Amino acid sequence: MDFKPLSITELTQRLKSLIEGEFPDIWVTGEISNFHHHSSGHMYFTLKDHRAEIKCTYFRGYNQYLKFKLEEGMQVITSGAISVYEKRGQYQLSVRQMEPAGVGTLYLAFEALKKQLQAEGLFDAQYKKPLPKFSRKIGVVSSGTSAALRDIIQVLGRRAPHIELVVRPTKVQGQGAAEDIVKGIEAFQNISEVDLLIVGRGGGSLEDLWAFNEEIVARAIFASEIPVISAVGHEVDISISDLVADLRAPTPSAGAELASLQSTEIADLAQGKFHEIRLKLQSQILEHWQNIDGIEHRLAFQAPSEKIKQNQEKMHQLFHQMQYAIETKQKALQANLFGFEKHLISLSPESILHRGYALATLENGMLIRSQEDVETGEHFTLQTGKGRFEAKKIRNKERK
Repeated sequence: MDFKPLSITELTQRLKSLIEGEFPDIWVTGEISNFHHHSSGHMYFTLKDHRAEIKCTYFRGYNQYLKFKLEEGMQVITSGAISVYEKRGQYQLSVRQMEPAGVGTLYLAFEALKKQLQAEGLFDAQYKKPLPKFSRKIGVVSSGTSAALRDIIQVLGRRAPHIELVVRPTKVQGQGAAEDIVKGIEAFQNISEVDLLIVGRGGGSLEDLWAFNEEIVARAIFASEIPVISAVGHEVDISISDLVADLRAPTPSAGAELASLQSTEIADLAQGKFHEIRLKLQSQILEHWQNIDGIEHRLAFQAPSEKIKQNQEKMHQLFHQMQYAIETKQKALQANLFGFEKHLISLSPESILHRGYALATLENGMLIRSQEDVETGEHFTLQTGKGRFEAKKIRNKERK
């Protein structure tokens, strides 16, 4: 023999190098069998289909993040790398991630689109538009009959009744939902004076929320000239829309809170601004006084007393003109502040009730908007500006 034969170790090492180098990161789907959860925390099982099978390891460092319980016969999608166990000359799949097969397909699509858009820079902080501090008109892209929309209306009505709300009812689930959401976002681009958009819906399964993981929705949010708050699902739900939006809100209610300042906060900011202006004006007055004193001191050495007297009179005249202008500006600012506070007070629910209106609610707290909301004989509460009392519906008024 003129060649040196390979040892089993050498052969196995070569095969290991070839196999592991060819399959460093793959997705595999199959059925769980021979499942064993070792006391060390590691999991060992076989992944099979109708014609083949492969041994799998799922070490504790990875399986501790598993969100469901593995069972015999379960169909799963796994992510991992092919490795070779040299001692037995056996190749196996080292699992790093796992999802149920039904959800796994969507999860793979989510991860693929996320990776693509991230590479394009759609999630970069440099493209995030700042939210307006004082919004006057807010647009909402959501289902017109959803609890999420009712939460947004309730929060804004309580925190900032001065904000005008414009709702574009949108399909948020099922076939055609993504396209309708895009149309809603694009429609607001042509509505003047809309300061901010809230795009979202309430919670649900991954399939329910999938419209907000579509590429066309992500690109519509990124292209929006109006800042966008994404408020999709519950706090634990993360969508592609959340990642590309200018701000992510954990819930629709939180989105409404992030989009608005309370009326009291606005009044406090206005008062602070007025105080800042007053201090600035006082500083300017002091600076001008010091300039006048300096001029008098210089003129005493440079000109006759008559010239000093003339300049003194001129300086005093200019000072009185400046003082008058400052006082006029101060009064104007005070008047504007008073008008703004009066306007805010007039918008409050309490003020409306004092003008003779009443708020009717059922025993469960729901608002009564029409006579059909109350059954004959049913008790309800009337809230007025000076108190509340119980009432009962006697009968429906018949129409002639």
